[in-house]
Amino acid sequence: MLGIIAGMESELAALGGLRADGCLATGVSGARPDQAEREAVRLARMGCRLLVSWGVAGGLHPRLAPGTLILGTEVVEENGTRHALAVPPLPGVRRARLVGLDRPAMTARDKAALHAASGADAVDMESHRIARAGEAAGVPVMALRAVGDPAARALPRLAAHALGADGRPRLARVLLGLLAEPWALPALIRLKGDTDAALAALAAVARRLPGLAGEP
Repeated sequence: MLGIIAGMESELAALGGLRADGCLATGVSGARPDQAEREAVRLARMGCRLLVSWGVAGGLHPRLAPGTLILGTEVVEENGTRHALAVPPLPGVRRARLVGLDRPAMTARDKAALHAASGADAVDMESHRIARAGEAAGVPVMALRAVGDPAARALPRLAAHALGADGRPRLARVLLGLLAEPWALPALIRLKGDTDAALAALAAVARRLPGLAGEP
């Protein structure tokens, strides 16, 4: 069985019909790193042979456009701890280091500093926690992420708390935020476009996931 953990419900929706496959089990973190780790532990206990950190990531490499797919070779934490990742054959997908944070990387300056310090191409809030859980359970972990917001683009402040624990947008909270900060609307529209490009890339690669649990 393949265990797939994502931050958002829309990322799991990108799996399409695979989500109903009896050989797949899924979990959602709601962009909460602790929850991602708990879900990884749960899926490992269910007997998953491979855990997959799946979803959108923030771009750190300045040349990566939204929708670029990255297969993580390792994920490094902010304190320098490194976790090796499973790298099965996925031709055409960029292989690169990821960095894992327990908070979002909000600004272009944040992203540039992370890239310089870690050499990573992208950042997310799940991969490092899933890797911790996988190591503790003796289950390999793969990270397959698609770049959403590129390195030079800041995230709108309203996006930091726009997701519920179920991985779904808190639309009422976002709308209330826009009443107070209507100037944030263009940035939110750009973020949606970036995220849509990432989700389309994930949907295109999803059909290649079956069978990966048996790969090295």
